Amino acid sequence: MRNFPKPIVLVSSCLEFDKVRYNGQVIPSKIVRDLIPFVDFIKVCPEVGIGLGVPRDVLRVIRQNGEYHLVQPKTGQDLTERMNSFTNSFLDGIDAIDGFIFKGFSPSMGVDDVKVYAGASMAPVVEKGAGLFAKEVIARYEGYPIEENERLRNNHIRHHFLTKLYTFAAFRNIMSDNPPRELVKFHKNNFYLLMSYDRELSDKMSELLNKDIENQQMFMEYSSFLKQIMKKPGKLYLRIDAAREQFSHFEDITPTEFSFFQGILERFAKNQTSWDAVIEIMRMLSLSSFGDVSYEDSFLYPYPEELKAEVDDRREKDYWGD
Repeated sequence: MRNFPKPIVLVSSCLEFDKVRYNGQVIPSKIVRDLIPFVDFIKVCPEVGIGLGVPRDVLRVIRQNGEYHLVQPKTGQDLTERMNSFTNSFLDGIDAIDGFIFKGFSPSMGVDDVKVYAGASMAPVVEKGAGLFAKEVIARYEGYPIEENERLRNNHIRHHFLTKLYTFAAFRNIMSDNPPRELVKFHKNNFYLLMSYDRELSDKMSELLNKDIENQQMFMEYSSFLKQIMKKPGKLYLRIDAAREQFSHFEDITPTEFSFFQGILERFAKNQTSWDAVIEIMRMLSLSSFGDVSYEDSFLYPYPEELKAEVDDRREKDYWGD
């Protein structure tokens, strides 16, 4: 099987790890629990980082005169400067990172669902946005996989996040002082995956590899394309086109097999079969055509099999009784 890199992920430490939530609890998180054997986690609780205790009085983000503040209504403290100072110091100390999993709704780490109030108390919600810590992460690491624990319960969001996370980790591993041939190999292994996100951008990434430019510039331009192309999943037709393109390169395909696979793609387009069914067929044909080298193809093997979400978590439920 594919030898996957080990991503580095910054995580809210209240998710599965430490009892640092405002009420002194730890929050169960299936995605974090699943990832523990496969990633290196960097844990952080910004509220504890700025010296607040556990448990603690609730915080809220307010907007006044166009500026955002982190306040503690019960004590009247404005913690904005302390939070900003901690955030910058903490992020400055990170050498390498591939992705982020934050606690949603948190006034420090929520990504886009944090309630912003007009005042510290007895005031209406005026908008929703990012917490103070998360806002700085989003600014510094634009394009990186950044998600909230709550959203990662959705299998589609989970799949995209994991695909992006392992792609970024693999790219980071070739960034330092590697010759262009390593980037060419990376692009080859991710060719159909990138095609399934955006055909025009993937073509530009292919063209970049043929330019006569310095290695550092080539890697930086490729990195910029990678962040752009994987911002969100591609349309279904792009996935189908990528699958059809890859299928055309398999060896010794019979007319019957060709017809059968076209039927599978048509059923997928009509939402009558799953993408996993398409991929399993392609994996079998790729192994038959190319042997073990096919395991390096991220379109077929985007992340470790152990991290795949359950297809039907109620499969064993008895709907009929005894």
